[in-house]
Amino acid sequence: MKKLLFAVAVVAMLIPASYARDIMKDANGNPLNPDWEYDGSNSERKAESWNWPASYNSVDICAIPVRMDVGFWIKVNSCKDLKIDLRQVSIHSYQGQVDVSFVCNVNIKIGARFDKASGMPGMDVDYLNVTPSALSAPGGTVTVKLGLKDVDLSAMTGGVNCLQVGTVTLTVKPDVTPCLCGGCG
Repeated sequence: MKKLLFAVAVVAMLIPASYARDIMKDANGNPLNPDWEYDGSNSERKAESWNWPASYNSVDICAIPVRMDVGFWIKVNSCKDLKIDLRQVSIHSYQGQVDVSFVCNVNIKIGARFDKASGMPGMDVDYLNVTPSALSAPGGTVTVKLGLKDVDLSAMTGGVNCLQVGTVTLTVKPDVTPCLCGGCG
């Protein structure tokens, strides 16, 4: 029985020796930190709570709303590609129309005016209308119709195709009650 106890005691002393831990060392073999140890591919750290590396973590303390004044935004899709091609309906009357697509973040009212090109002979606007003349956000499509009357053809060169005789300018304004306050600030 004593031999058995002696053998168990010797084996118990040898077991920790087979699991010896390596202290982490720098390139020169000097210990970096005696509390870090490697056991094969594992590492361990032993330290008292006052010696353990600690950091303060950021915590949420206050949420501040971010506000801004959002202005009115109105866009005419493909504006530079739009044109009204007039066609003759009688000897001194012409008419034409174009569909115009709007995108906006506010309800808008739409108007139009015709300006005769410089050097063009007499002509009068018979009608110029925008239908519908109001759009709600986020926008939509309107039809612009133009009719000219009393067009003086005697001063125009015959056989000219696509002669620009004027410009229709669209106008827009927000369809809301004005707010004369100072905004967010």
